Amino acid sequence: MPPARKLGVFSLSWPIFLQLTCTYFMGLVDVWALGRISDDAAAAVGSVNTVATFVLMMFSFMGQGGSLVYARALGKGEAEKVREFYSVALVLHLLLGAVVSLGLFAFAEDVARMLGLGGAHLAYGTAFLEIVGGTAVVHSLVAMLGGVMAANGFTRHAMFAAVFTNLVNVGLIFVLVLADFGPRWGVRGVALSTALATGAGLAYSAWLVFFRIRIRFRRPADGRQLRAHAGLLLAFSLPTMLEPAFWQAAQIATTRIIAAVGTDELAARMYTLSITNMIGMFSSALSQGLQIALGHLAGAGDTGRLRSIARRTRLVGVTAALVLALGVALCGGLIMDGFTDDPDVADAGRLLLWCGLLYLPGSSLIMTTASALRSVGQVTYPAAVGILVLWCVFVPLAYTLSLPLGLGIVGVMAAMAVDENLRALLLGLRWRSVAASQPPPVQNTGPRQKAPSSPEF
Repeated sequence: MPPARKLGVFSLSWPIFLQLTCTYFMGLVDVWALGRISDDAAAAVGSVNTVATFVLMMFSFMGQGGSLVYARALGKGEAEKVREFYSVALVLHLLLGAVVSLGLFAFAEDVARMLGLGGAHLAYGTAFLEIVGGTAVVHSLVAMLGGVMAANGFTRHAMFAAVFTNLVNVGLIFVLVLADFGPRWGVRGVALSTALATGAGLAYSAWLVFFRIRIRFRRPADGRQLRAHAGLLLAFSLPTMLEPAFWQAAQIATTRIIAAVGTDELAARMYTLSITNMIGMFSSALSQGLQIALGHLAGAGDTGRLRSIARRTRLVGVTAALVLALGVALCGGLIMDGFTDDPDVADAGRLLLWCGLLYLPGSSLIMTTASALRSVGQVTYPAAVGILVLWCVFVPLAYTLSLPLGLGIVGVMAAMAVDENLRALLLGLRWRSVAASQPPPVQNTGPRQKAPSSPEF
């Protein structure tokens, strides 16, 4: 049985933030290495990597959905049942990952062609997608084990696995791609480095789960329990996966709109995203930590502390996002000077950074409120709101304001502010209603698993 862990929201969240940062840094290292090969290689891989990133993001959110199921079961003290959940989730991740891996490997060239690649770009993109996409099952299993560790409060261990993966990736890229004494395999070397590093991360995560933390898995007693557990895991995971899928599609549509506005604005958008995404990662980490802590409280029936911790964390998230957005905006000149020498691009970038004040606090509120809702079983509503507002409000409004009405990039940012704050409002109203209707705390007289300990902020 794993040792007891303190499940404070902050103690859970800061390792998740560093884990997300490591994942982001791994992508930057790959891009840098590809740029050393050729601009054509970087451009081709950048195109197909949108597909690979999308798939890997789905596995990540699937792992988060599973972690909520585990956390609720742990909060109820259902030690044997949660072990069965682990086993069923492992099978689901393995099967889905294998199907996706086979599909991406078999149709890598078709996907690259669909993205408009040809000639040398097609060869580069196909080679990368065959290896990285073909090993998607490894990413799926990493996400599953990460969800197990997170639900038990071991987010630091998942962070260490991410750091280890990054170190292996850097070392392999140096040996396989950059070093004069190495084979200098180019794009295939970068893809192989990523795949092998992820495999090493999976092996390290498995060692942590089974031997370091000593979390045990258990096979369900019969087919009926297997189907019931699989149904519950999918019920929590699928809505969590669908919302980012539609969000990614909306971002593609936004990029096309900005490209129609002008190339300077598109370049500025790409540069500023690298900054605002860091603020988004902080909010995401905070929301993930909150979801784990509240999942335990919901399972234990401690609704009073659940509401209190949710309220404080939502306030902290909004305040932090506002302060970070303001700091970034005030340093906008220095930031953009580090990215570009083009004054038009720099001016557009500074404007975009100031626009972050309009939507980044709302984005933080969306993440934390959605996590609070999911912790009490409201998994469908946040996804439905996200999908409907994105495609019925944001995308049409961004197009209308930016192109027909001639507001350009300001129109896109105004639409984003409306989208984020409207979703935050709708989720906040739902949470107020749900929190008010929660039953009073009850004494849980069932057997309790020793780990983890009671959550605080």
